[in-house]
Amino acid sequence: MSGTRVAIVIGVIPIIVGLIYLGTQLAFGQDTEWIAGLLSGTMDPAGVVMLLALGIAMAFGFAVILRGARDL
Repeated sequence: MSGTRVAIVIGVIPIIVGLIYLGTQLAFGQDTEWIAGLLSGTMDPAGVVMLLALGIAMAFGFAVILRGARDL
């Protein structure tokens, strides 16, 4: 497997975890409801955003490490 594919796989793992985290909050969160197009209740949007940002950052970082900055 090439370095780019490995970097993408490493970056996708936290993104998938973040989406599962979002789904469980929507499914099992207490008093989670849509108000004026926005979610309110016990949902933790900061955790989801941080996991998604972590996945993007890890994919970019590992791409640089595995391929080298000049090859990007």
